[in-house]
Amino acid sequence: MPRYTEPLYRPPSEANSLIFQITEGCSYNKCAFCGMYTAKPFRVKPVADVIREVDDIPEEFAMKVHKVFLADGDAAVYPTEGLIKILEHMNMRFPEIRRYSSYCGPQAIMKKSMDEWKSLYDAGLQLLYFGLESGNREVLKLMNKGMDAFKVMPKIKQIKELGVQFSVMIILGGGGKKLKQAHIDDSAKWISEVNPDFLSFLTLFLRRKKDYFNNLEKPTMADILDETRGIIEKVDGRNIIFRSNHVSNFVPLSGRLSQDKSKLISQIEDTRKVMEHRGILNEYPDFYEEF
Repeated sequence: MPRYTEPLYRPPSEANSLIFQITEGCSYNKCAFCGMYTAKPFRVKPVADVIREVDDIPEEFAMKVHKVFLADGDAAVYPTEGLIKILEHMNMRFPEIRRYSSYCGPQAIMKKSMDEWKSLYDAGLQLLYFGLESGNREVLKLMNKGMDAFKVMPKIKQIKELGVQFSVMIILGGGGKKLKQAHIDDSAKWISEVNPDFLSFLTLFLRRKKDYFNNLEKPTMADILDETRGIIEKVDGRNIIFRSNHVSNFVPLSGRLSQDKSKLISQIEDTRKVMEHRGILNEYPDFYEEF
């Protein structure tokens, strides 16, 4: 059976997937807000160890596996030759497999050649979860994300053309009040140009750099709602499946962009009215520092 080194994380949409932890931790692990893997050194699990775990899956269960999620933080950084061996072995063990997916950071995106991405797609890696966080250069610098969103964009579009699906995540509140509008504008522009298959919002919560907002005015709940509405309004999407259902969010939303804009905006404004009535609209969300 799979052997896990805790903590283990997965996207909400992978709740029914079999998880194999082919890497431990995060190869970058420098984002200012993220403390998911601070206590776990990065390690690439040897191919033989992963294959042993795959072979340990009981035959009866193996016949029913449809989806596999490859962990940890950016498992797509796994050396391509070894990852293909793992996927090919899983293909033999799981005859009903439909797809493999993993988190994928900008470092893996840029490091692997298009030939490598084509080989991985052919082996079954069909969905990548990419933390854009923001399209704005200043916000990404504040987050210490280690990338320029628009420099990574052309490679992502090329990979997408192979048939690989992208699920892109944006973090609300990451630029404080000062960078709110720039965060909205550049994030919406990036999403409109890439048109990912899936888009999700998370709200910034500080697991790492507790003085993140020292040089910025903290965003209020009203600011978070402004960003939620602003990005949705500005995205020119073509059938993007959109979700805002992460535990950090206080506005649960689901729909498609851009066809469901009106419905989504109406839900946001209903939430705004409730918060205003309760007198909390202009408060700083304390849960930023409670996770």
